[in-house]
Amino acid sequence: MPNTSTGEESVAQNLRDPKAVASALGLRMPNFVPRRYKPNNITSWSGHLAFASELIQAIQPEIIVELGTHWGEAYFTFCQTVEESRTGSLCYAVDHWQGDEHAGHYGEEVYENVRLHNERFYRQFSYLLRMSFDDALPQFADNSIGLLHVDGFHTYEAAAHDFHTWLPKVKDGGIILLHDICPKHESFGVWRLWDKIKAEFPNTFEFHHGWGLGVVQRGHRDADAPLLDYLFSGSAPLAEEIRRRYIIYASHLENLLKPTETDYQASQNPQAPNEVRVQVFPFGPNGYSEETSLLRKTMTGIWDTLEFELPQGSLEGPLRIDPSHEPSLVQIHEISLSSRATGEELWNIAGARKNEVKVDGTATLLPSGDGLLISSSGDDPQMVLPVVTSAQGALKLRLQLRVLPTPAPAPEVVNGVHQNAQQQSARLTDELTRANAETAQAYAAQRTAEARLREEQGIRGGMERSFSWRVTAPIRSLMARLRSGPRR
Repeated sequence: MPNTSTGEESVAQNLRDPKAVASALGLRMPNFVPRRYKPNNITSWSGHLAFASELIQAIQPEIIVELGTHWGEAYFTFCQTVEESRTGSLCYAVDHWQGDEHAGHYGEEVYENVRLHNERFYRQFSYLLRMSFDDALPQFADNSIGLLHVDGFHTYEAAAHDFHTWLPKVKDGGIILLHDICPKHESFGVWRLWDKIKAEFPNTFEFHHGWGLGVVQRGHRDADAPLLDYLFSGSAPLAEEIRRRYIIYASHLENLLKPTETDYQASQNPQAPNEVRVQVFPFGPNGYSEETSLLRKTMTGIWDTLEFELPQGSLEGPLRIDPSHEPSLVQIHEISLSSRATGEELWNIAGARKNEVKVDGTATLLPSGDGLLISSSGDDPQMVLPVVTSAQGALKLRLQLRVLPTPAPAPEVVNGVHQNAQQQSARLTDELTRANAETAQAYAAQRTAEARLREEQGIRGGMERSFSWRVTAPIRSLMARLRSGPRR
């Protein structure tokens, strides 16, 4: 069983009720949207994508290695997180891309698909090592890998060999992921290996959905990573809440990104993304008009930066942006307005300013960390920016976004996400109110003490300046010497 340190005991204390656990976690729902989702309709890793992304953000490994990549759903989630979170990690996928008895045998089309996707998005830091796991071993120094994912041939003998031969390559405190720890049919034997790992290693955690995923830490960790504290706390209610959190988000992704025939065809040719229109409507004398709108085109699935030049007098009302023309999920990292003449920035969505953005039409605003996350159920999503009273002259609008075409999300999923966000917001508001009240009370007590001290200092100062105080000074000096006793 996992060991529980003093810090971890404080996390797990009094967490007997799952509702109390959820409140104590204080974690927002994940917001990772994978660029590579269920390729070729293979779904065994899809339920773990959000966890993998948050794990990489938490531990920020310098080197990530995957043993067994196939179509690359897990591996490209690692790469996408490295790119978007700017962790600076180096990523390595090790596979001969020929298949096996469990995954099935296949030809060159799988490797070529993975290679093209890697070349298009991640070639600056991701490397495909087409060789056996044993042949790749000498390419990595001992104690160098921060995150190792083992997902090769699934017999007990093969999985145990891969785990133990690569274990010395993992750094102290590093994390190892083992997929397929739950199936016990046919020749699958990873579950037997996992049972032995749990008995040997103090810090382990297991997910039961998506064919099962084992998480094990080698050695001990010094870095501050709250996610690992939660995983390895040893609290059963806390563990169930963590599992529930990722299962719920996996269901959310399933509704948002359900693969279609178009998605499958696109996965076969990753260099052929769809084109999408982004349209900006200045508010002129006649309101919003197609005639005065500005149009740019971008490609789906990639981050792009678009700039629009707005003529003078175009912001007599709120600026409207239609970020897509079809059902889609839109991630927005930056919106900024600046003067074309001086370059002075007049407005951007950084910080609390993003709360000023409203949505209309077929758009629904989803909770997110940085930037904006918008789900569109149709062909007319609209964002409305506030009126910028300081805007004068010609302006430049800068927009950084990524559009992911999707089927319309189920209403109950969207409502559930909103309800979760509202509950978290209410809880944070209550905590902030209590904190403000405590701070105000402490401040008042401090002011009272300072006033009393000033009053006492004033009385003593007045007394020391008085005539009687000066006259009696010799007597006080004599009495002080008498109390101190004879000198030696």
